[in-house]
Amino acid sequence: MWRPVLTACWALCLATTALPGQAQSAAPAPIPYRSAEVMQLAEKVGMHQLAMLAGGAIPAKASPDTPHKTGWVQGALFVGLTAMAERSPNAIYKQTILARGEANKWQLGPMRYHADDHVIGQTYLWAARNGAPPEALTHLKQRFDMILAFPPEVGLKHREYTDPRGVDCDDRWCWSDALFMAPPAWLELSRVTGDPRYAEYAKKEFLATTEYLYDPQERLYFRDSRFFDRRGPRGEKVFWSRGNGWVFAGLPLMIPLLPAGDPVRQRMEQVFKEMAAKLKVIQKPDGYWSPSLLADPAQTLPESSGTGFFTYGLAWGIKAGLLPAAEYEPSVRKGWTALVRAVHPNGRLGWVQPVSDRPENVAFEDTQFYGVGAFLLAATAVADLNLAPGPDLTVQREPVPVQAVLNVQDGGTVVNRVLQGGVFHLRQSYAVPASHYVGDGLLAFEGIGWESDLVAYRLYLDERLAIDIFGKKRPQPVLHTIGQGLDDYHAAAAWGQDILQVGDSIGIGGIGLLRGGRARQPGKSTLTAKVLESGPQAAVVEVGSSGFDGPASSLTTRLELRLGSALTRAQARAQGVATPLVTGLVKHPGVTVLQGPVQGAGAAANAPRGWAYIATWGVQSLAKDALGMVLFYRPAAVQGGVQDDGNTLFVRFADPQAMDYAFGAAWAQDQQGVKTLEDFKAWIQTQARQAGLTR
Repeated sequence: MWRPVLTACWALCLATTALPGQAQSAAPAPIPYRSAEVMQLAEKVGMHQLAMLAGGAIPAKASPDTPHKTGWVQGALFVGLTAMAERSPNAIYKQTILARGEANKWQLGPMRYHADDHVIGQTYLWAARNGAPPEALTHLKQRFDMILAFPPEVGLKHREYTDPRGVDCDDRWCWSDALFMAPPAWLELSRVTGDPRYAEYAKKEFLATTEYLYDPQERLYFRDSRFFDRRGPRGEKVFWSRGNGWVFAGLPLMIPLLPAGDPVRQRMEQVFKEMAAKLKVIQKPDGYWSPSLLADPAQTLPESSGTGFFTYGLAWGIKAGLLPAAEYEPSVRKGWTALVRAVHPNGRLGWVQPVSDRPENVAFEDTQFYGVGAFLLAATAVADLNLAPGPDLTVQREPVPVQAVLNVQDGGTVVNRVLQGGVFHLRQSYAVPASHYVGDGLLAFEGIGWESDLVAYRLYLDERLAIDIFGKKRPQPVLHTIGQGLDDYHAAAAWGQDILQVGDSIGIGGIGLLRGGRARQPGKSTLTAKVLESGPQAAVVEVGSSGFDGPASSLTTRLELRLGSALTRAQARAQGVATPLVTGLVKHPGVTVLQGPVQGAGAAANAPRGWAYIATWGVQSLAKDALGMVLFYRPAAVQGGVQDDGNTLFVRFADPQAMDYAFGAAWAQDQQGVKTLEDFKAWIQTQARQAGLTR
């Protein structure tokens, strides 16, 4: 019954599918505020999602949970569909909910205690009120009766995924998301059956979770206990936007199900008002909320799933009389404006952070089922307010193009020596396990990356320790979106591609060992990586390596790239090394080699502060077109001048404890306009001047 119900929708939405590279904003001008206009956009987004669902389409960057028809990813979408079914004259929403229940045989997910497998029960309860047969609630009641008979006795402490004992607290609601997933179903089942035990269980567990995870000073929820002591780049506490969104959207689903005067309802309303006051203050000028709520708003990208849940909650709170309209309507308007701008021309909702349990990066192309559920909840709540047209209260900013990315896959299984099926999480720091090997899929694009609006680089976090180049055709940040097993970044894409063949060389600006007269990759070592800064003006990373030249050897390299520049400044120090250290450029056949002093340096090239360069130009990119690479060094700080081993042009450092150099690249297809050898020569001097190497 599932596919036939949606055949017409599938055909309709495919006809409006946008092509890659189309304009990002499909928002009407002005922003729709009147109920009919809001619902018109909600219909567009809802119908597009139903069409994708009917066709079996699974979004990119989906988790293994996504295809499960009783799971939380789709369950959250169906909660949004119930809101649409109550307001839309289109019967397809009701039909879809009933059809899904029948297809599921009204079963919950297989995890008996886990809140994620209870959320679909909310839609069964809705279906039972809207024409579903009595058996719609049979399994739900049996499941909850079993839990009441054998209540979980675990604590609420959430262990790390790396803990061999695993996560043992999820038999209870030990993570913030759970407060959206489960308690509304428990509370409503109590009201439907007249059995107070379900409500008492929900209230008890809600209070326990809130006591444990709610920070009364910040008026926000930690996602789970692992985040109690974690801090962001500015020392701020880490409160995940969607994690708090789950709670803030769950409260409107719970509060009306409890009688006025109930002490737990009063506590829920108190928490709701406290969170609303905090959210109003930390909303970004562009109307979104940051993926990490207390992060510097100038450095964060838009994110629509948390924003959808917050906008829903605020609009509901005004309608319910819990929030004064004069104070909170501007936040609703800004949040709704942001959501409208997240909709693609074909109705696809963008800027949805992929499945995770913490703040992550996100792209305009990213969408997920639960994000659409949040959007539909927000749209219907805004439609209920029937706001008058008004001015745009948001301040629009381009996404910050400068970032550093260290993206590590958690979970998954090894298939044909490649880790697959896990979830990539951004890290501030990471100790690479000794078991890591080249090509195992553990790290997105095999290492740590840093990018500006002009170019991106990556350093392989394995025995190669070489540096590679991603050429960029557009300024928007890209590293957070690639290399997660879903793309081939060696192939041409709208953003650009990997453009350097590194092979067995040290690439561009990597540090290697001089062995047998040749520049060699360091080989096996113990590796650590850190993101020291990630926008808005600079991306800074630090990589440590030890044991590559005997047990006492160590190397720490700091790499910095700034907005508007293609030049990475490298500063490194090594200890306990017996083999000379070198850096340089991979040398491809047929290239033109350039070298000389930096013009206007104000000192001779061999003076302590003087700079020189070595560069190559020619058809040497993986796209089979022109690429120029340059390495700046201090002649007074190297021994033997520039050397050529046939594979690498390199310089040998005189003092391994004080290595200071810079490197950069210009590609014929990027935004820098370097198309000829003469362009490249002028570009070298411009880069040196902008980097302060001429002083």
